[in-house]
Amino acid sequence: MTGEPIIKGADWVLTDDHGPGAPSGIYGVECMACEARSPLFDDDAKPVAVWTVQHTAQHPDHDLFLARAEKHWRVVRRRHEDENPDPPQKPVLAFLDRAFGPAFVGLMCLGTALTGYFISLN
Repeated sequence: MTGEPIIKGADWVLTDDHGPGAPSGIYGVECMACEARSPLFDDDAKPVAVWTVQHTAQHPDHDLFLARAEKHWRVVRRRHEDENPDPPQKPVLAFLDRAFGPAFVGLMCLGTALTGYFISLN
């Protein structure tokens, strides 16, 4: 399942991927002093924050980190408006639908109202 378009090209669209198994975010950090890296965590940055505090507790001069947040993106073929258009309706059926569709609904409403009126007369 894909999300809102990030960028559209002539024939392709880049979107966030929200399909089965795709996390909304993947979080991790890297220590800028020793290049130690935290484990990556899906959908939750809090364990990464805990890792940074623990790393600094063990190495007090390691207090600068590069944080990373990653997402899954998917490129899909763009569906053009002229692709797979609805089949054209036959002219006679289209006319009858436009002319008598609202009239039929109106007659049904009137019939329902009259039924309630006739029941109240008894």
